Amino acid sequence: MKLFRSLDGAETADTLQQVVESSDAVITMLPESQHVLLAYTTLLNSSKPEKLFVDCSTISPESSKKVSDLAQQKGCKFLEAPVSGGVVGAENGTLTFMVGGDESTLTAAEHLLSCMGSRWVYCGPAGSGLVAKICNNMILGMTMAALSEAMNLGVKLGVEPKVLASIINTSTGRCWASEINNPVPGAVDRQSPSNNDYENGFKADLLLKDMRLGESLAEGAHMKMPLTRQTVDVYAQISRMGWGDKDFSIAYKYFKEQQS
Repeated sequence: MKLFRSLDGAETADTLQQVVESSDAVITMLPESQHVLLAYTTLLNSSKPEKLFVDCSTISPESSKKVSDLAQQKGCKFLEAPVSGGVVGAENGTLTFMVGGDESTLTAAEHLLSCMGSRWVYCGPAGSGLVAKICNNMILGMTMAALSEAMNLGVKLGVEPKVLASIINTSTGRCWASEINNPVPGAVDRQSPSNNDYENGFKADLLLKDMRLGESLAEGAHMKMPLTRQTVDVYAQISRMGWGDKDFSIAYKYFKEQQS
């Protein structure tokens, strides 16, 4: 809050009631389902009809549907709009929003989304945006785990990290994790978390939460997800090691230590 109070033109509030009473629209981004449900109980109880709410949290689709129903009962407009793009996308205003809810409400919210991102995709009714986001993050977690494992092998066998990263990033193994958020310190010349002791990124515990959301969706759909299960096991172990607050690219360090 001190950071926001230090910004020119920024106004802050001390309670959720003050936020909703002083705002034309409210955008939220919270860690887990229970936080969103608790916050929106207060926000909607304090809101007048027709106010616009956009929740950018990554939570269970069922929890978001509950909030959508509560908003509808209050006569308010609500969208789920989880984001992709990471810390870099947030800093550069290039986030992608995966939107679920009423499509006409998206039209009303586009001017807000454009302040934070460069792309938004309408996925369908309430819950759809979160299904898309969770599927994306399942891939993100599996990709980072696979990249970390392969980079460990290449480096252990004598290939310089920068050389190996440059080959991957000009070959078929290229991905967001290899190019933007490479897990090997010094492998890329950019401000990636691995070049900062895995600080200031997407926390491993949050990735683990998203992977488990994916497992829960798969169970409900009676689907087996063996790669997701293995990746959950990796990040659960990372969390038990006390690295849950580090960027999820710390999977590289985890695999490295498993070999020592």
